[in-house]
Amino acid sequence: MKEKNKKMIIILISLLLVVGVSLAYFTASTIFGGNGTTVTGSTTAPQGSELIVEGTLEFNDLDIYPGHQNVSSIKVTATGDNELIPYNIIFNGINTLNIPLNYTVYKTSSSVDVNASCEKKSEVMGGAKIYYEECTISNIESLGSPVSSGSITTSEENSKTTLVKDEFITSSPTTEEVYYYVVLEYPNLEESQNIDMGGTFTGEVTIEISDVEPDINIIAAYIEQEDGSYEQVSDIPQSGYTLDTEKSTCSNGAIPTGNTPNITINNLSKSGTSCYLYFKTISAKEFVLAHYSMVLTRGSFSSIVTDRTVGTIYKSLNSAQYDNNGEVYYFAGNPQDNWISFGGFYWRIIRINGNGSIRIIYSGDASSGPVSMGQDTQISLNGDNTFQFNNAIDRSEYVGLKYTLGQQYGQNVNSTLLNTLQLWYTSSGLSAEQYSKYIDTNIGFCSDRSTSNGSWSSTAGSIQYSAYTRSQSKELSLQCDDNDILKIPVGLITADEVGFAGEVYGNFSTSHYLTTNLPYWTMSPMNYTSSLGAIVFFVNGSGFFNGTSYTVDTKWGVRPVINLSSDVKLTGSGTVSDPYRVV
Repeated sequence: MKEKNKKMIIILISLLLVVGVSLAYFTASTIFGGNGTTVTGSTTAPQGSELIVEGTLEFNDLDIYPGHQNVSSIKVTATGDNELIPYNIIFNGINTLNIPLNYTVYKTSSSVDVNASCEKKSEVMGGAKIYYEECTISNIESLGSPVSSGSITTSEENSKTTLVKDEFITSSPTTEEVYYYVVLEYPNLEESQNIDMGGTFTGEVTIEISDVEPDINIIAAYIEQEDGSYEQVSDIPQSGYTLDTEKSTCSNGAIPTGNTPNITINNLSKSGTSCYLYFKTISAKEFVLAHYSMVLTRGSFSSIVTDRTVGTIYKSLNSAQYDNNGEVYYFAGNPQDNWISFGGFYWRIIRINGNGSIRIIYSGDASSGPVSMGQDTQISLNGDNTFQFNNAIDRSEYVGLKYTLGQQYGQNVNSTLLNTLQLWYTSSGLSAEQYSKYIDTNIGFCSDRSTSNGSWSSTAGSIQYSAYTRSQSKELSLQCDDNDILKIPVGLITADEVGFAGEVYGNFSTSHYLTTNLPYWTMSPMNYTSSLGAIVFFVNGSGFFNGTSYTVDTKWGVRPVINLSSDVKLTGSGTVSDPYRVV
């Protein structure tokens, strides 16, 4: 009802493009004048859409004979907020000619240079000299096929003739425009046309708003199969697909675009448009990115980001910010549209990884609903809701989520916390095939046990790990040495990812999507000293991420992190009320 009302309130554009001429023909050559007029008219709807018509439509040559043709054009532009406006192009006037004028109308999206050229001829027929014209229109093939044709018949008073019926134009902030080229012809008949000598043809070409609704007929829909072929389906898919624009076609020059379920038919110009639609699988990355109109970059990580946003995502600026697989998209500050539901739990999207998989962090289960603060943002297991990273602290190896005694980069032994994560992963049901098939285990998690202050030692001296140095210098990176990539289905967030999300080491931020008012573990080693022991970063209740004197035997909360495969199909918009969901 709302759309219909919007169409009704656009006012009829009138008194435009006056055309008029008196005619004298055939057995005598008579000189006369015509009246061609250039007029600009516009109307503005209260919603803000403005329709403007301008141009010249003429039939005013000085000596018109049978066979005469004239070509002229008008332009229609629409400015506003994406409102589909239906209209007719009409002639309204008086035509005292007994022989109707023929018209042919063409339509283009841009201006075309066309011109009519007529050569006047005479010959003797039945003892009388007759006059006529032979005309050609240069470049007419550039106009394409006509959109309408017909005749303007005799009328002693103002009478309306619809030249083009049920056209559509979509108003847009940047202005949409369309051109109509009208060829008028006074026909050359094989009989005397003296009856029209002294006749007149005068009137105006106007635009009137119509109340026709777009009539789109989806003749067939096809979905891409795993082998790349297409199979016809009875219903348009509701999610996980995008139009194959090379294969999809519509009549009347209409162009289908979009991702399911939001398909748009652009350039809709006629009622009765029919379409064949082909849908190909859309990646999780493409589906998510389609929801964000603002893509920002950050050259520095020295400032806290707390912006509460919708429709904004960040992109890695250069290769130094990429992960091992390439360009990364990530969320920073306090976004309101990075929620996702999967496996009976709610999560927040941390980033889109370089391989197109989606990294997400736990933020509530089905019973609690999506939560941003408090205990429900962390897992509970066997009655416990805080857990040690490792139960021993006196070796530097204990900073690893997986480790091997006597080696800097070993992965033979699970940490206490990894055992906790794996037990939760199994008991939660995520390890079942119905969910695990959607989880990417190849992208891996970065433990990063590289050091920044000299050689590594198991128990002696003092070790400062690279994540600590990067956090201090605010020169973050998502790159990871192959020795420290853990190919496991569930892990934890890293200190660098906390920094990418808008936190700054040594500062507090309570307006932040990773702040929960409770401390929880990351998986990034911070340092080891023989006097204090092994220390790993954690995010405290105020969003501050540090380690200081809290060793790995401290009990903090746990927020599991998983990676959804790049080929999952998603629906939803990412808001708390409509989170992304795996189909």
